[in-house]
Amino acid sequence: MSLLAGVILKLIKCCAVVVSSLLLTACGNDNDDTAYSSVSFSVSDAPVDSADNVVIAFDQLEFIQADGTRIIVAVDEDTAGHNYQQIDLLDYPGSNSALILTDQVLPVGDYKELIIHIEANKALSYVNDSNGTNELKQPSNKLKLGSFTIKDETVQSFTIEFDLRQSLVMRGNIGNNNGYILKPHGVTIIDNDTAASLKGTVDSNLFAVPPCVNDTGNYVYLYEGHNLDSTTLVDNFDADDDEFNNILPVSGSSVPYASTSVDLSTGDYAFGFLPSGNYTVAFTCSAVGDDPVQFDALTIPDPTSQLQKVTLLDSQEVIHNFNL
Repeated sequence: MSLLAGVILKLIKCCAVVVSSLLLTACGNDNDDTAYSSVSFSVSDAPVDSADNVVIAFDQLEFIQADGTRIIVAVDEDTAGHNYQQIDLLDYPGSNSALILTDQVLPVGDYKELIIHIEANKALSYVNDSNGTNELKQPSNKLKLGSFTIKDETVQSFTIEFDLRQSLVMRGNIGNNNGYILKPHGVTIIDNDTAASLKGTVDSNLFAVPPCVNDTGNYVYLYEGHNLDSTTLVDNFDADDDEFNNILPVSGSSVPYASTSVDLSTGDYAFGFLPSGNYTVAFTCSAVGDDPVQFDALTIPDPTSQLQKVTLLDSQEVIHNFNL
């Protein structure tokens, strides 16, 4: 199908679902000179250590333009014909991703917010962990994310990257589990045209450097910037969370951009869909129980020599291995 034909078909869909009367007017205006682009959206994740499955039923995507205009579109039907996409995020780590919206024609320009609408049927979204199946709750069935820009191009693809070690939070505790929630903290929208990636292996001898235990706590953390003081690299926390205990690291500390687990059988780790720029990557064997809300004062890096400066360029894959 040509882009022009796609525009015509997608604009019909647009007119049917747009909330804003402004865009409804534009859809019916023969003299409208708005530029459009065909965009697709996928989802991916950085794995979380506390769960075996993180299943979300994606229902709709809501696009809010800079002027407040809202456009709501349904995600692609699944192979069974359901009008939602039920996806286990843990099936798509690193540079793997699942497509949820294909070739949607949208106006070119800046968008101040993307809102993910979750299917209202609560049974379709859940987390499996060592204690069984838990409800995955989402206030108002919505997850509000940040800004992005649609350029004047024929086709543009984006990935919604979930760093589950930051965004997935249990409310309550193991003995009094009130279910999990997903927060926008740690969820980013990445333009695939410029997305970089970082991967490598960790020497298995680093897994059990005393006092670390061989099969627990092995993670790689990523920080923005170069020439960072290794004594100021801290673990995940969210000072904006309602349940934050107000215990902060020292002023000037560097917070993680992302973190990911190390495969104990292969030593592999991977970060996919990263913005280009300068980063510092650090391995630690002592990151057991990194709470996504509270500052835990974990030792990063551990051993202290296990950090390295890396520079990621647009669409580039960088490999860094950690060796004892």
